[in-house]
Amino acid sequence: MDSPHDPTPENKALGPTTADYLFMVFLAGVLVCVTWLGVLNYREGNKTEDSKRNGEAWAVWLTEASGARFDADFKHPACKGGVKPTQDPAKSDTPVAGTWGACLAYLMAETELKDLRNPFFNELPQLVPQCIPSDRQIMGAIVLEDLMATPPGSPVPFVVTPLVESDPIDYKMQVRITVCDKGGYPVKITELEF
Repeated sequence: MDSPHDPTPENKALGPTTADYLFMVFLAGVLVCVTWLGVLNYREGNKTEDSKRNGEAWAVWLTEASGARFDADFKHPACKGGVKPTQDPAKSDTPVAGTWGACLAYLMAETELKDLRNPFFNELPQLVPQCIPSDRQIMGAIVLEDLMATPPGSPVPFVVTPLVESDPIDYKMQVRITVCDKGGYPVKITELEF
């Protein structure tokens, strides 16, 4: 009968081989890449959250102003409610009192909203009519929409239109605030009465 045979060759040293070392280097490289991608995604996620905070700042300002907008002594005269536009906004080169254009110009010059920054471009967030995923220039942009109620019983509860500079603001408005994320997709912030 044969003696038991040891399957380990005697001339082979115990310990990691060159292939083992290459595999460990590969694993370390993968770990570094995964960590690096995690840091990048975290930073990009923070930019989206900062964009949401910009939309929330608009919501806070519009909500606070909404309560007193129709008062005689409203402290933001360009955004005062009940003021009919003095002339046709389409024929004027400057913002017309009683329109969103005059209110927007005031907001961008006189309120804390002028200090907001788009985290993707480090500039003032632009107001756009809608979020379009194919347009890479609208990352972090803000969309303000006017929600016009339809008559009771209508199959559509309201009509959504972008808030443009020529729109009159002399009535109680229902406004939807949305921001565009990194991919250009809409992120709804809130709907409020202004």
